[in-house]
Amino acid sequence: MKIKFLPFAKDDFREATAYYKNIDETLAIRFKNEIVISIDRIINAPKLYRIIRDDIRKCVMHVFPYSIYYIAEENVVYIYAISSHYKKFQI
Repeated sequence: MKIKFLPFAKDDFREATAYYKNIDETLAIRFKNEIVISIDRIINAPKLYRIIRDDIRKCVMHVFPYSIYYIAEENVVYIYAISSHYKKFQI
């Protein structure tokens, strides 16, 4: 299955990584690793996570206060956003 990040998701990822890097380089690496683990969970069971609106699903990360919003199609997962729980995500 392919993963495609939409532009907003790429921006979210960069901003969050920069935020954690400003605190500690190791924390930024842990954040990136958690993103990879969460995306692996999505790939392995794309329909596991609940639909929050239309076909958009929400995967809550286990370690960091972030969620990954995505749409799973037959062979592609589109990542729409990587959003902090402290911000209101708007579709």
